[in-house]
Amino acid sequence: MTSSSDDYIYSLDLHYDPFVHLHQKLSQRSMNRSELQDNMIQQILDDMDIKTMMAILYDNMSESYDKYSDEELMEEVKEYYPHILED
Repeated sequence: MTSSSDDYIYSLDLHYDPFVHLHQKLSQRSMNRSELQDNMIQQILDDMDIKTMMAILYDNMSESYDKYSDEELMEEVKEYYPHILED
């Protein structure tokens, strides 16, 4: 059995890749992934109230500082926020 070009094109449709499709769409709009991501983040931030932003920032900072050793955390506090250690 021989395969026609129409069969080949049809078989390509069976292997639809959404990421390739997204890339093609972005190319059509002259926007790369970095620009799309930046625009999306800007929109998300524009839509947030300050209380939500603070909660997300707190969670992000807490997760980051959880990775510090006790010594690293103490050095950070001594260098930038020594008043925290004062009683």
